[in-house]
Amino acid sequence: MGVIYVENIMHLYFNNTEEIRHRDGSFIVNFLSNRTVDRDYFTKLSVAVSVHTREEYLFFNYMDQNSFCIHTPAESAVFTETYLHKHNFFELMYIMRGKATVMIEEEEVTYSAGNLCLMNHNTMHRETEMADADILYISIDPSLIVQWPKQLAQPFQYRSILNRFFTENLSERTGSKRDYVDFQLLGEDQIPTIAGEIIQAYTQKRIGYQFDIYSSLLRLFAVLENPEQYKATYVSMGYGRELVTLENAKRIIEENHGVIRRTELAKKLNYSCEYISQIIRAHTGYTFKKYCQKVQLQEAARLLRSTDLSVSKIAASLGYENRTQFYKIFQEEYQLTPSEYRKINH
Repeated sequence: MGVIYVENIMHLYFNNTEEIRHRDGSFIVNFLSNRTVDRDYFTKLSVAVSVHTREEYLFFNYMDQNSFCIHTPAESAVFTETYLHKHNFFELMYIMRGKATVMIEEEEVTYSAGNLCLMNHNTMHRETEMADADILYISIDPSLIVQWPKQLAQPFQYRSILNRFFTENLSERTGSKRDYVDFQLLGEDQIPTIAGEIIQAYTQKRIGYQFDIYSSLLRLFAVLENPEQYKATYVSMGYGRELVTLENAKRIIEENHGVIRRTELAKKLNYSCEYISQIIRAHTGYTFKKYCQKVQLQEAARLLRSTDLSVSKIAASLGYENRTQFYKIFQEEYQLTPSEYRKINH
């Protein structure tokens, strides 16, 4: 990509994934501490850069709140995602160097340098091979498109492929739609220059830098819509019964704070217990019991932070009759006893 701007950002050094998971700070994005949730950067726009060198694996993240770089040993593979996941934002993946293979729903697609993929936030995917690639990700929150400043030029041309993509995937009626767009480079590659402008704006944060970012995004969209620059292919994968069922299952489990029997959940969803267990394990990596336990512990942590309920009452409210068992699994999850967790976070 040429120059990666590293001035005015925080540099963080870790030996493995566990060190990152247990480091407090706004730079730790949610999926590092809980892989069952949708990936979220908690910002309208984020630019991430994944770079491999002989000695290190580097992950840069540039955004409004904090711009940072995480350093880990080359062999750590910290950000290698082994489970299908999705986002609460649109993700534009650009291959800076090498090749990367991505599993998109049930299909493997390989992208080479200069090519891009724009994914809807409901599209399940995972990078199956990225060790020999440097990748840039631009994460666009839906609110950025919906609340686009009226005084600026509109981001997309009428009837363009991007206009169709965002229009169809921002509708409330398409809440479970799974679409993506492939962009195959035909002309001069302008993405590195535009991405560099956004990165520089975030690292320097000069007065009015937000307008610099909007300006760069307008140029980015214009390049992607130019048929002389890219061959764009819209891929619609429908709504996906399995994905809809999974999201409904997760919602019901979370509404019940993880305290629900598999038979009860299966009855609510009108599917067999085996099917419910199968899709939860396939998409989260957890058994039904373990997933419910994760949700229970998240609720326990919330109650410890925000209420004065005793640990015994919290454990009982989440179905733990054995206080010792609750202490054990809580400490395994958070590396702190419930009392220690409350003392630090209350």
